[in-house]
Amino acid sequence: MLEAADAIDRANAIVSTLDSHDRAMLSSPLDEISSGLHFELLQKLYLRYPGLAEEGEGWNGVLM
Repeated sequence: MLEAADAIDRANAIVSTLDSHDRAMLSSPLDEISSGLHFELLQKLYLRYPGLAEEGEGWNGVLM
């Protein structure tokens, strides 16, 4: 899930470089996906399993 969050962040960075029409078309769906991941899925997961939140704090985007 953290990899997905990183991928969404990378996609948002790419979208921010596009022209205004393409940016408008893509930014809203990416924001919805990001919000769902962070504020629904990850938040509920961290509330249920608090230790995962602590492990996620050290996430640097690289799998061990």
